Amino acid sequence: MFSHLTDSITNIPGIGPNTAQKLKKLGIYIVSDLIHYYPRGWDDFSNIVDITSIVDGEKNTIKAELISINQFISPYKRMYITNALFKDDSGSLKVTWFNQPYLIKNLIKHETYLLSGKATKYQGQLALNSPITELADKSPVHSGRIVPIYPLTEGLTSRMLRKNILHLTKTIKSIPDTLPDELIKKYKLSPLSASLVNIHFPASFNILEQSKLRLSLEELAPIQLSILLNKEVWDNHPGKAIKIPANFLANFKSDLKFELTKTQLLAIKQILGDLKQPHPMNRLLMGDVGSGKTIVATAAIIATVKNKYQVALVAPTEILANQHYTNLKPLLDAWNIKSTLITGKTKLNTWAEISNQKIDVIIGTHAIIQKSAKFKNLNLIIIDEQHRFGVRQRQSLKNQNGDFTPHFLSLSATPIPRTLFLGLLEDLNISWLDSLPQGRLPIITKLISDKKQYPAICKLINKEIALNHKVFIIAPLITDSLTSTTKTSVESEKFKMAKLFPNARIALLHGKMNSADKLKIMDQLKNNELDILIATSVIEVGIDISTASVIWIKNAESFGLASLHQMRGRVGRSNIQSFCLIESNSQTPTTIERLEALTKTTNGEKLAKIDLKLRGPGAFFSGQQSGFSKLKLTDLTNIKLIKQSRSLAKDILILDPLLKQFSVFREQVKTNYLTHLE
Repeated sequence: MFSHLTDSITNIPGIGPNTAQKLKKLGIYIVSDLIHYYPRGWDDFSNIVDITSIVDGEKNTIKAELISINQFISPYKRMYITNALFKDDSGSLKVTWFNQPYLIKNLIKHETYLLSGKATKYQGQLALNSPITELADKSPVHSGRIVPIYPLTEGLTSRMLRKNILHLTKTIKSIPDTLPDELIKKYKLSPLSASLVNIHFPASFNILEQSKLRLSLEELAPIQLSILLNKEVWDNHPGKAIKIPANFLANFKSDLKFELTKTQLLAIKQILGDLKQPHPMNRLLMGDVGSGKTIVATAAIIATVKNKYQVALVAPTEILANQHYTNLKPLLDAWNIKSTLITGKTKLNTWAEISNQKIDVIIGTHAIIQKSAKFKNLNLIIIDEQHRFGVRQRQSLKNQNGDFTPHFLSLSATPIPRTLFLGLLEDLNISWLDSLPQGRLPIITKLISDKKQYPAICKLINKEIALNHKVFIIAPLITDSLTSTTKTSVESEKFKMAKLFPNARIALLHGKMNSADKLKIMDQLKNNELDILIATSVIEVGIDISTASVIWIKNAESFGLASLHQMRGRVGRSNIQSFCLIESNSQTPTTIERLEALTKTTNGEKLAKIDLKLRGPGAFFSGQQSGFSKLKLTDLTNIKLIKQSRSLAKDILILDPLLKQFSVFREQVKTNYLTHLE
């Protein structure tokens, strides 16, 4: 038994330096990592049948005696083929293994074995091909039971991982529970240690489901605790109410050159209602790409400034910050509101004007969130694409006013399913924009899998360029990679496109370019000095060109559905008919299913549910919310589970508001979500 969960995996019998290196590729460094490396699935080999009861084409498990065994090398591909004959009381069965030469020495005649595998017919007779095999006189691990299947890397097998985890059974059983007995009984949960054993080696599928439930709640508890604790802190902060004149909304609408949608009007009314309150607003404005979140936020900005307060609008990239500033400035100027754009190169005298409130609206990147940034009277913080900012970054802006907390509005186009948000964030006020501005046409999306389609694509692009419409071409790499010959780069695409469209004005845009060059490219696009922009996924956020009508995404299999949907949203931002071409040569069924889904709907929430189903929560939230990326077992579409986790978190806080008795959860909350737990 291992005394510490933090012991190196090399302390486990059978794991030497070579195996340890392979395990590290899976993120397994210490004993605890291996214990929490959960299976991706389970094979049911628990039903042991007689040889004569084997079913063709299905997975079967038999218990039989080895009668004979021989081996030869096939002249075809020089493959080792091992043939054996097994028998039980009902009959005999031929078994064949391919390229497993060690079996001739490991399998002993007249010993009884458990064999699990799929039966197929060969020359009119049933046979097992390459079944999992182990001696029947021991407690079964690899056969004759429910068997775990793990995500793997080269050089590792599920059999190896099962064997290694089996060595940790005593260690797992000694792990203390994170919940007191009263909560375990109330929620009818299995103990943590039993759940960790049974997730790997369940005696039944009922026990497996109980383990999944307990470990899913274990994953969700820190997230739910953080949400509740943040809300508690937020609710206790004093705010400054903003007075909204009765004619404000009518005046705001009259200044616009377009009609607001019903959902935009509703969201504005909800936000203005929050701003009137003496406690700080904490609202999330969710809307699909192109749904008009910015104009909704503009109403809040104007109302706040007219009450003689300052506003900070924070964007994740300079391109998006610049886009916001360019689009908002004419509207703000019309209301005599002074605004500025903040970047990493902002001069000190600008900061001085901000601290003296000579500037009302500050639009910028994370450069706004720095110790030297001082606001005189900040009372509204708007963060666009809020999932791209850490909790501590957001907290630093909230804490700048010592006597009151500013109102807080988050914008997000991340198409996380509505049901998921409502289940996780039931205490957060949410406004939804689920309709596009009037005059927008659905984007026509086509899957390109054959270069024979290129002439039609070229004809379309030439037609759009002739109409002064802009074309975006997306590639996953900046330069060609020696390790990935299947993925294209923006540099190679520029060479190809110059040949296909010799008269077109072409430019590149990618993350390694400096800010000045990026902004220059954006100005050229707006000023009709470019026809084709070739870019990496940096285009995903912040490119708002009303004349963009075609986006051609190369190696589309390299991107998740959420990213593809965001990139598609870079076109179709006016009444021009727009097109999204997603190109992929992938033959992987799940990839084809993902990409075909994009061609069938432009609804971000529907796509999010498909993405969640196909890729899992870890992939879905990767690089966004650190808590969500740690989810391994949780089914985020299971609203009953999410509500149960919320109830459990509330009960935990009733027992111990500071989590002093819940040290594991406390540490996870402090590390990932909060800074105020002392």
